[in-house]
Amino acid sequence: MRIALLGAAFSAGGAHPGCRHAPEVFREREYPRWHRRLLRQRQTLAVRWAGIVREETPHPLRLPNAADVFLRNNSRLMRHTRMLRRGGMLPVVIGGDHSCAIGTWTGIAAAQRKPLGLLWIDAHLDSHTPDTSASMRLHGMPLAVLLGEGEERLTRMSGHELPVLQPEYCAVIGVRSYEEEEPQRLARLGVRFYTREEITLRGLPAVIDEAWRKVSAAPGGFGVSLDLDVLDPMLAPGVSVPETGGLHPGQLARILCHQPLKHRLRGLEIVELNPRRDPQGQTLRLLPRLMTALLLRR
Repeated sequence: MRIALLGAAFSAGGAHPGCRHAPEVFREREYPRWHRRLLRQRQTLAVRWAGIVREETPHPLRLPNAADVFLRNNSRLMRHTRMLRRGGMLPVVIGGDHSCAIGTWTGIAAAQRKPLGLLWIDAHLDSHTPDTSASMRLHGMPLAVLLGEGEERLTRMSGHELPVLQPEYCAVIGVRSYEEEEPQRLARLGVRFYTREEITLRGLPAVIDEAWRKVSAAPGGFGVSLDLDVLDPMLAPGVSVPETGGLHPGQLARILCHQPLKHRLRGLEIVELNPRRDPQGQTLRLLPRLMTALLLRR
């Protein structure tokens, strides 16, 4: 498997400017150790660092006034992931606020002809549109955009008429904070989402197994977008929007490690690391562990 790690230094669409530093901090402090560990273990992963896509401005921006800036930022990221995918690489994007998902997955989907599946692991549904968002921050809207709803300049960024994602190949895991319009939208579209209550009732292994089967059935392969705020903030405090009652990182990593069909992965994304809220580096150290669990086949 040929892997290209790509930073997305985005924060303008998010809740805290610190998350734009995530790719650089990861590149300096964790990537070299992670890469050496892979080499020592003789893993069949060919990894290279593909650089960092930086947004135009670090200042907080909101829709609709900043739509053109968000479009330019995500278009640049889209071109990078599309190029990597067409070159036979597996893009692994390190963000950055979750609005970068628009560029990540629009680019990966544009590089192929068949529908793409996506597993969205997050404490939030990220499914607002400008019509329902109180904050008008883009980090609360990327999943809706990828499903073809919301700001038209972003939903049609690739130039194609069809949405980036088809609902039948999309699932959301770990949700525990949302506004009522978001589950209503996903239910109308037919996207399966699993709240923290359902995970407690059924168990995390059963939920991930079910969701993984759903997204991996997509004809064009699938990807995973993992927001670190899905984790318990007592164990992973370095995120911009922490929510109590999150998943245990060790359990999540173990379950992801044993999922099948990883040869059908078309991209990964791990976002919302905020180094300014992670003074001891404990959230940063979880990132390579989760990345390895998602990439390695068992």
